[in-house]
Amino acid sequence: MERKELEKAILHYMESHNTISLATERDGVPHAASVFFVNIGFDLYFFSSPTSRHGENFSYNPMISATINEDYSDWQSIKGIQLEGLVKNIGGILENVRISRAYVTKFPDVVDFLFSPQKLGQAIAQKVAGVKFYKLEPSRIYLINNELGFGHRDELILK
Repeated sequence: MERKELEKAILHYMESHNTISLATERDGVPHAASVFFVNIGFDLYFFSSPTSRHGENFSYNPMISATINEDYSDWQSIKGIQLEGLVKNIGGILENVRISRAYVTKFPDVVDFLFSPQKLGQAIAQKVAGVKFYKLEPSRIYLINNELGFGHRDELILK
């Protein structure tokens, strides 16, 4: 697949999916967590607590791998994205209004969570106060498409 066609296909797949499964590691112990994300270009943004297991793992080792995919029952239909890259804590919700707005555009149900968490109760407001946005900068993205052959993947190198 030509680079421009591959870039367009990857961006379309990212924009049409909601969750990414992050694979982190610390001291040789792997961990996976799924989070909602938005993408701006190939960069992916999500929020989480720095004290979550994956948040702590990012601090220890910011290099991660991840997948974006659906739950298929037929292996010949499998499509998705595999990627690797670096994760950075980019600060809180109010420090990242552009990302927050992109998030609310994709997930309108989170507007109160992000901008008026007190409406959801004291316990949620306290948790939201500690939430940070993270930026995942992929260095390599694979677009998987078993419809083109078992294990078919096209590679996009970004850095």
